[in-house]
Amino acid sequence: MAQVTFQVATYQYYNWSSRNHVKTNLVLKGVGGETCSVWFEEDESAELSAAHEVAPNFYAFYYHHSQLPHLIDMLRYEKPIHVFFNDDGGLPNSRISTTHEPVGEGQES
Repeated sequence: MAQVTFQVATYQYYNWSSRNHVKTNLVLKGVGGETCSVWFEEDESAELSAAHEVAPNFYAFYYHHSQLPHLIDMLRYEKPIHVFFNDDGGLPNSRISTTHEPVGEGQES
């Protein structure tokens, strides 16, 4: 079981061509060389695979495709962003998120 946290330095996302179904990937690179590959399931009723460590410092996370816009907005407009991988106890506690931020910070209407 493991717990790992890293700050996201860069990201890229792409949509595969010539596929029968939507195929989108998001790749998050950490400041220390860590990688989180994010896969999206098109079927909203499908059960998602558990986040797991693929190799040292390489993690795979799974979301429904409808969550992609929320993740892209967070990556574009918030900072810092962190990847939290946690499979202790077999619970799905991995996430991509901000950390504590002051209320009203930098969000202008």
